[in-house]
This record gives sequence, C-alpha cells and structure tokens, in this order.
Amino acid sequence: MLHSSHFSSEEKLMIRELKKKIRHESNVKEKMELERQLNNLIEKAFIKKQLLRRKEL
Repeated sequence: MLHSSHFSSEEKLMIRELKKKIRHESNVKEKMELERQLNNLIEKAFIKKQLLRRKEL
C-alpha cells in the first residue's frame, strides 16, 4: 500500500482532484478513463519512490 510520503504535493493535489471527479462522474466511460488516469499517476509515483530508494542503498 502506498503512503502519502510517496507523493509530492503536486501529485497529492492531482490525486485529490481525480478522486473528486470520479465520485461526481455519472458517465461510466468517463469514470473509467478518470480511474485509469488515477492508477497511472499512482503507479508512476510508486516507481519513482522505488528508484529513489535504490539510489540510496
């Protein structure tokens, strides 16, 4: 599970906005696209954090 420390302030804001849009979206296709964007953002943040950790070792 990801922790908030995995994300920059900008990423946190983008995640918050996407989650808000997903909650309020009624169109299923649009909702799926927003969820895909959210997943991509979270995945990139996770990979970035892992790469930073490897450099510290």
